[in-house]
Amino acid sequence: MRILLLGGSGFVGRHLVETFRDSGHDLRTASRATGLDLTDEAATVQAFRDVAPDVVVNCAALVGSLNFVTRNATEVLDRNLRIILNVYQAARLAAPSAVLVNPVANCAYPGDMDVYREDNLWSGPPHRSVLAYGTTRRVMLVASECHALQHGLRSVNFLVPNMYGPFDSTDPDKAHALNALVSRLVKARAESRASVEVWGTGSPVREWLYAGDFARVVREAIDRLADEPFDRPLNIGQRQGWSIREIVEVLAEELGFSGEIAWDRTRPDGAPRKVMDDTRFREAFPDFVFTDLREGIRRTIAYYRSIIPY
Repeated sequence: MRILLLGGSGFVGRHLVETFRDSGHDLRTASRATGLDLTDEAATVQAFRDVAPDVVVNCAALVGSLNFVTRNATEVLDRNLRIILNVYQAARLAAPSAVLVNPVANCAYPGDMDVYREDNLWSGPPHRSVLAYGTTRRVMLVASECHALQHGLRSVNFLVPNMYGPFDSTDPDKAHALNALVSRLVKARAESRASVEVWGTGSPVREWLYAGDFARVVREAIDRLADEPFDRPLNIGQRQGWSIREIVEVLAEELGFSGEIAWDRTRPDGAPRKVMDDTRFREAFPDFVFTDLREGIRRTIAYYRSIIPY
């Protein structure tokens, strides 16, 4: 099967490249780093024509920290909307039989929910702190449904919690939340600092998904496309959350950092709780085993130690 991976040079994309390396599938990657600007409709259509994919996995997005998506809300909205609409236009025109696989960040959910259940996705607006990015994730779901209704295009939409793992940025404004914390503490430990600043109060509860686990779910889903419709949005959920403060304590313990944690309470916390219901996921993937949080954190620490002088 020929797979076109959009955003293949990015954080999540690199995990997919590793996972598909020995899969037997013909994986092609495209991203800004390889010269494809997905905000350019003509270039996107041509890329689809050149590859003629059976499956398109769309990991391309403009995203960053809570601070980044708030400060750059207009740009985040504009670029991500263009990417989504151009990808679906290209699929319709150049690869109408392809299946589109979309990771949909859980900031698409209403910001005031305790547990995120698929049936309640539209029961309220996204949290204001992630309004720009969360709204574009909802548009991705709407685009997939509209193209299915009018053109018969098939999409698989996986709703995902905060991802973490190797291959992310060292810039805390660009990195995913847990990775940014790892990067900060690795630097602090390497420089023997007496304290390290962490944004927010530490109270928000988040569910964390090792990016390699997401890649394994995608690979299994693609292998089962002939037999499974995957025609409803599906949480990749574990129904378990940890507060930012708990995560920082684990990181400090794993790194042997005994300095002060200085909480910058002027920074926004975002939604108070993001935990994913796992009922549908367990029905679809009953035997899937997630990477243990501490093991995933150790792998992430090892990655940052390999690129930050220690």
